Amino acid sequence: MPCLSRTERRRLCKFERAVERMEPLDREIFLAIRVDEMSYRQLANKHGITPQQVEQHFANALFVLMQMPTEKPPDWWQFWRW
Repeated sequence: MPCLSRTERRRLCKFERAVERMEPLDREIFLAIRVDEMSYRQLANKHGITPQQVEQHFANALFVLMQMPTEKPPDWWQFWRW
């Protein structure tokens, strides 16, 4: 496994914290789709829910990721404002 830069490690930690904040079923479905490459149908059968419910749980997980704060610009950028 290649070494990650400090910026990459920091970004990975942010994603890990975001995944930890997800509801348990949202997290399980998100990881199954993104990591295990399972389909909505497979997850629906596994959890006894409809594919539309799988889609909603996945959307909930993506919403949590979208709430992650973006990188703050360095303080020096303010000196360049007119």
